[in-house]
Amino acid sequence: MAIASSGAVSASDIRSEYGLTGAVSFSSLYRGGTHVRAKAANNTGTNLAASVPTSGAIAFDNFRGTAKGFRYTYASGATDQDASALFGSDYAVNYPKEIVINSGVELGATSTTEEALEIDSGGAGSITVTNNGTLSGAGGSVGADGGDAFEAAVTCTFVNNGTVRAGGGGGGTGGNGSYTSYSYYGGTGGGLPSWVYNCHVGCSARFGSGPWTCVGFCGQSECGSCRKTVTNSSTGGAGGVGAGYNQSAGTGTSGSNNSGTGGDGGAFGASGSTGTNGNSTNGVAGGAGGKYLRGSSFVTFTNNGTAQGGTA
Repeated sequence: MAIASSGAVSASDIRSEYGLTGAVSFSSLYRGGTHVRAKAANNTGTNLAASVPTSGAIAFDNFRGTAKGFRYTYASGATDQDASALFGSDYAVNYPKEIVINSGVELGATSTTEEALEIDSGGAGSITVTNNGTLSGAGGSVGADGGDAFEAAVTCTFVNNGTVRAGGGGGGTGGNGSYTSYSYYGGTGGGLPSWVYNCHVGCSARFGSGPWTCVGFCGQSECGSCRKTVTNSSTGGAGGVGAGYNQSAGTGTSGSNNSGTGGDGGAFGASGSTGTNGNSTNGVAGGAGGKYLRGSSFVTFTNNGTAQGGTA
């Protein structure tokens, strides 16, 4: 907790905030010294003790409103974020770090192999994430699992006051179908009179065995028309995509010629629907919804908002 921004600042306030024990000299309290760190050049966060001088005169008042730590605040949207990129070289330093997502701000994942925000490996010191906005995973493609919203690979605290939502699974493809079609050679359906083919041979003799059969106008050894029976395959309708960052859940497309309809994509955190069966094969199951929190063994999670999906 930061030192109060108004009123008197005591030595005990400074000791408590910066974790000081034993004898402490003022000269050791300069920013960039032993107890109050300066910010690395590649640290894009804010030093919460920026008012503490690096040299010259130093007084208790310089510590008013300060805190031990670095804070990165998202004031606008971003995608595929890693905590290590925010704090640069300071990420691996044992010093407190805070990440705050402001209200109305959305962080999103652009693919199911990414997360909206990842507290990746290599971090040291306490890491606290406060979400007042929205973290959204990527939606799954047809039949694929949805993506995750938040992942942690090191110990951290996650306070959700807004919405954290995994991507929905893509809908499954509809089952394949089959249907029969016919082609005619001769009188029946072929547009030619039967007497053209009064050649005293049957269809199988004329065209070969298999799909050709005699239909209509047949004598003892002659054929007025031949019909070829063909079995055709039809592919099931495609499933819809799952809901995700910048993506609404899609509707499955209709199958044709006895094939099944694709399943609808899942809502945030939900599985996609299974495609309906065709008369040849069954529909394919939809993808599973993603995780709103992955790496839960590393996370102390407090939910004061909305969480959609599962954990792992």
